[in-house]
Amino acid sequence: MSFTLAAYIARTFLQRLGLVLVIVAVLIIIGDLIEMARNLGSSGAGGVEVFTMALLHMPTVLGSTLPFVFMLASMAAFLQLARSSELVVTRAAGVSAWRLILPVMLCAGVLGVVAFAALNPIAATTLSRYETMNARYFKGQASLLSVSGKGLWLRQAEESGQTVIRAARSNADGTRLLLPTLFRFDENGRLVGRIEAESAELSPGVGAWIMADATEWRFGPELADAALPVARDEITVPTTLTSERILDGFAPPQSLSFWDLPRFIAILEAAGFTADRHRLYYQAELAKPLLFMAMVLLGGAFSMRTTRFGGVGIMILAAVMTGFVLFFVSDVTQALGGSGALPPLIAVWVPPASAMLGAMGLLFYLEDG
Repeated sequence: MSFTLAAYIARTFLQRLGLVLVIVAVLIIIGDLIEMARNLGSSGAGGVEVFTMALLHMPTVLGSTLPFVFMLASMAAFLQLARSSELVVTRAAGVSAWRLILPVMLCAGVLGVVAFAALNPIAATTLSRYETMNARYFKGQASLLSVSGKGLWLRQAEESGQTVIRAARSNADGTRLLLPTLFRFDENGRLVGRIEAESAELSPGVGAWIMADATEWRFGPELADAALPVARDEITVPTTLTSERILDGFAPPQSLSFWDLPRFIAILEAAGFTADRHRLYYQAELAKPLLFMAMVLLGGAFSMRTTRFGGVGIMILAAVMTGFVLFFVSDVTQALGGSGALPPLIAVWVPPASAMLGAMGLLFYLEDG
C-alpha cells in the first residue's frame, strides 16, 4: 500500500475523530449544565461560574469516553470509505484489510501517547480548578486532607472555629497518627491552643481523637504569649472526622498530572497510606495507546465487513455492545485492582490486551474465513 493511500485513510479517520470529539464534548457540557442548574438556587454561583465549571469538567469526562470515541470514529471512517466504494476499489486492487486498518491503528497509538503525556496534565489542571469551585459553590467546604513530603495535614471544622492536625505518618485507613501536632483556631482565625503527642487514635464510638503522651499549650488575650506547657497522659479532642471522610479527602488521581503521579505515590506511601488507586490510574494512563488501538481495530473489524455483506445497523449495534462489554470487564478488573485483590498491572493491562486479541481474531474470521 502506498504512502498516499495510507495518509488518505489516516486523514479520513482523524477528520471523523475530530467530529465525534466535538459532538461528545458538547453533550458533556450540556449534561453538566443541566445537572448543576438543579442546585443553582442554593449554590450562590452565577451563570458564568456554572458555565466555567462545565468547561473545566469537560476534559476529564471526555477522557473517560475516549475509547468509545476512537471506536466510533474508526467505524465512521470506514463506513464513509465503504459508501464511496473506495474500500471496494482498494480491496479489488489487492490491498488487505490489515493494511487498510494499519494507518488508523498507528494514529490511535500515537494519540494514546499524546493523551497521557500532554492532554492528561491539562485535564488534571482543569479538574483541580473545577473541584475547588465545586467545593466553594455546591459543597460548601474545602478539602479535609493534604499530603506533602513533610507529612499529612487534616482540617476539621468546629462551632467555635477549626482545628488543624499535622502528623508525620498514618496507618492505611487514617485512624492512627504518629507524632501529631494539633492547632486550635477560634472563629477569627487566632491560634488559641496547641497539642503535641506521641500518637493519636481515632475512636469512632466516642467521636474523638485520643492523644497519648500529650503536651498542651493554651493561648489567649488573658494568657501570656508563651503559655506554660501542661503534660498529660491522654487528651481527648472531639472530632466529626471518620476513616471514610479522611480517605475521601485525598485528591482524586484524575486531578494529578501523569508526570506528578509517581512522586505523589511515593509521598502517599511514605505517609503510611495505600496508593493502590493512584498506582492503578497511572497504569491505566500508560495502557491508553494499546486500548485505543484495540478499539479502532474492533470498530474496523465490524465496519469493513459491511462493504460486502450489508447489515450496517446490526454491525454497529454489535460493535457498541462489544465496547460496553469491554468497558464493564475493565471496570470490574480495575475495581478489584483498587481493592488490592488484583495487581495493578493485571487489572489494567489484561482487558485492552484481551480486546486487541479478540478484535484480531474477529478480523481474521470475517476477512479470511
